[in-house]
Amino acid sequence: MSIIRTKRLQQAALACATSLLAVAASAVLASPINLTPMYSGSFASGSGADATFVKIDGSWQGSTVLWNESTKSYGSGNAIGGYGWGTGLWGRSDWQAVQDAAAGLGGAGSPTILSTWTGLSSAINYGNGCYNSHYSSQWGTTTAVPLADSGVCGDDANGNWTSHFEGYIRITEAGLYNFSVLYDDGFFFRLLGLDGALEIGKDFLNPRDRLGFDDNLFLTPGLYGFELGSWNRLQAGVVDLRYSYEGGSWTLVDPQNLLPTSAVPEPSTLALLLPALAMLGLGRTFGRRA
Repeated sequence: MSIIRTKRLQQAALACATSLLAVAASAVLASPINLTPMYSGSFASGSGADATFVKIDGSWQGSTVLWNESTKSYGSGNAIGGYGWGTGLWGRSDWQAVQDAAAGLGGAGSPTILSTWTGLSSAINYGNGCYNSHYSSQWGTTTAVPLADSGVCGDDANGNWTSHFEGYIRITEAGLYNFSVLYDDGFFFRLLGLDGALEIGKDFLNPRDRLGFDDNLFLTPGLYGFELGSWNRLQAGVVDLRYSYEGGSWTLVDPQNLLPTSAVPEPSTLALLLPALAMLGLGRTFGRRA
């Protein structure tokens, strides 16, 4: 082999190795998402966030979730509530209908509320009887949903309930964080800072899974607003919020790092911020399986 050819092969190999190293370095050094706290600095420990659970009559037939009968898929076609089998909750739009009805804002065709629980939630880690009896060994034990529950899988008394949590998450140490939700059947989780809102979620009905943000978040000490909503139609239902720090394992958000919306006087409620951020186009939606 000639000296010139040998040098060319060496140069090609070096270029290839350099390119691979550059790609690897880019992956390692990829910048996390920076989110500025709504309130910076140190804050006293909390004891939980605002929580509301609502159970509706499972025979309700007002779902506005769209269903394409020809493709057997969500998101297009006709409202599920128009089908004979389309009873109960099927997605986020139905979750909103339940929240409106519970707040006295629902009109004709709104879900009939069977029971409601409102209070302060410590760790956000809830499941119904069907979940805890059949799936806790695989996914982890949860606190019982604070609503009437027969505990029998397949019994309608277990299903058609929603949860809603809001308040602030207290961050005490700067670093890389991620958040994930274990869900069944669907959820959305929104984290808010001064510079925008980040969101993950799964609409409609889905197999049980845990979903986190695609990218880590660089957070600094202070309070970050959050909202988490979930729904369960039938059988097992669960909602569980966890975080990881600097690539560590998923850990329940400690009640000491959860504060209700009333903990900070201005702005008075998180609900006032969410529409404003949406109008400004600051929301970002993305996620990955955890």
